[in-house]
Amino acid sequence: MGGCYENGEARQQACKALVDTGPWSSVPEVGYSVAEDSVVGTAIQRVYRHREALVRANKGYSGEGGGQGKDDVDEAVRCALTSMLTGDAVTPPAGTDAALRYVRDRVNVPRDMPIHSAKAFRQALESTAALVGDGHANPIPVKHRRDQSPVEFAHTAAAF
Repeated sequence: MGGCYENGEARQQACKALVDTGPWSSVPEVGYSVAEDSVVGTAIQRVYRHREALVRANKGYSGEGGGQGKDDVDEAVRCALTSMLTGDAVTPPAGTDAALRYVRDRVNVPRDMPIHSAKAFRQALESTAALVGDGHANPIPVKHRRDQSPVEFAHTAAAF
């Protein structure tokens, strides 16, 4: 596909800010509608299927290098999913805000889930993270994407 490059125009910069920080429902890239229950159900199903790899890939935020324990990261993601399902805010373990934002920044469309599901999941991750702090994940690398290594997810790739 090739790279994505900025053109620096005002509209492009405004869309970039929406993609990076939300609100994701305002990103103008999709003009078709979809049933809300399928959006949430698909996001939950995809995260559930890959939950162990998702926590394992969350290096630095799941117990390696002084981060939160993997059980805390797992619980924090579950809080975000519960919020999506019920509409109620569910407070995650203290200190998991950066881990939730790490996941939020790395949800990939369409590899991980369809765009509507990803937008809802990203919003739930951000809303849940905001309940415990304003910590941020390491920025997404611009020269490589080794933070997106498919090796962690290879054992489940055939399940799609």
